[in-house]
Amino acid sequence: MIEFAIKDVDSSTVLQFEGEVPCGLTGRDGCFFVIRLVSIPLSAAVRVYDIQLGQWADFFADLAVNWQGWSGEKDHESLEGHLRLEATSDASGHIRLFIRLRDVEAGSNWLVETSMALEAGQLKGLADRARAYFG
Repeated sequence: MIEFAIKDVDSSTVLQFEGEVPCGLTGRDGCFFVIRLVSIPLSAAVRVYDIQLGQWADFFADLAVNWQGWSGEKDHESLEGHLRLEATSDASGHIRLFIRLRDVEAGSNWLVETSMALEAGQLKGLADRARAYFG
């Protein structure tokens, strides 16, 4: 299975992007991928449709470029709001990645929110793996 995963440095929580992202998508071309959040005692997954998938890679690249910290939050959301990521940092290089998964398809209506701790030293590797996954 093709995936891109992010591991919390303080817990067992893992956020996984799963499924193949086709190369060469342009303009309004899009595709589906699955987001899976696995933690103890929670596991949730949602199917996400998005376009301009390179923007996810750009989001992680921006975090890596600004590894020494930034003010405010950096965020990105899928086309229909099934996935939203918000990143904040503090002066000591600790990064919080806030995650929102939402499903409102076919009578389902649930929302999961959590956060993960990242270290500045992880960001370059995350950006590289995101670029490899999203193209």
